[in-house]
Amino acid sequence: MPLTSPRDGVAINYEVRGDGPPLILISGTGHDLGFWAGQIPFFSKSFRTIVFDNRGVGQSSVPEPGYSLADMADDAAHVLDDAGIDQAHVMGFSMGGHISQELTLNHADRVLSLGIHHSWTRNGARLKKFQETRRYLAAHDQRVALAEISMMALHASAYYDKHVEEMDAHREFLLKNSPVNAGWIGQLEACIVGDTYSRLPQIAVPTLVTCSDLDLIASPHLSDEIHAQISGSELRILKGTGHVALMEEPEMFAEVCLEFLNRVCG
Repeated sequence: MPLTSPRDGVAINYEVRGDGPPLILISGTGHDLGFWAGQIPFFSKSFRTIVFDNRGVGQSSVPEPGYSLADMADDAAHVLDDAGIDQAHVMGFSMGGHISQELTLNHADRVLSLGIHHSWTRNGARLKKFQETRRYLAAHDQRVALAEISMMALHASAYYDKHVEEMDAHREFLLKNSPVNAGWIGQLEACIVGDTYSRLPQIAVPTLVTCSDLDLIASPHLSDEIHAQISGSELRILKGTGHVALMEEPEMFAEVCLEFLNRVCG
């Protein structure tokens, strides 16, 4: 796995799979590049697919909290530079969807199309309180409680109950392999203050927005807000899935994304 040269003291770990038009995938809070593991087999058949560890998690650098989503978008652009890619299709999930907005706004010449998946453009009162609670738990080294509250929000209730072994494995990841506390705090603080709402009308590339009807973190009204702000964007509401639809229904999620990507690619 390549590691970029440090930029402002931050080096980013990434992987490249497959061949074709470049597609970079940006992960959500607390997850490394393995967040996209269920999607790689679908995307890499037709696209040169790049995944990476956001700063604060995995094998990437863990800087002190105080950075922004725009800084994390600059990390993604740095990965493209290191991989020798001028332009790419961009997809981000949850926090990664907000980072992908900053990447498109601040590096418009690098983005061919945009996928904003199960994300938001600014914090409502409920989402902000959820993120603040998780930040409090990380700051007080309450990793078990942090993992549990995250698990209950990430997955749809029925899916959680029917997939006990998968839930145990996901919980184990959050306990053992998710960011050290500084990584959680840095990522969550960036999410709490992030706000792209007023700038979204500047986005002019083809854009797909997805959400799920059972999402407890980024409910559909947050995706409606994004869709209304980006002219010509497409909105797809996935049925019967929670926040991490790409894990609960990987084939369905990939089908929605690939239909959009293949159409954009002509």
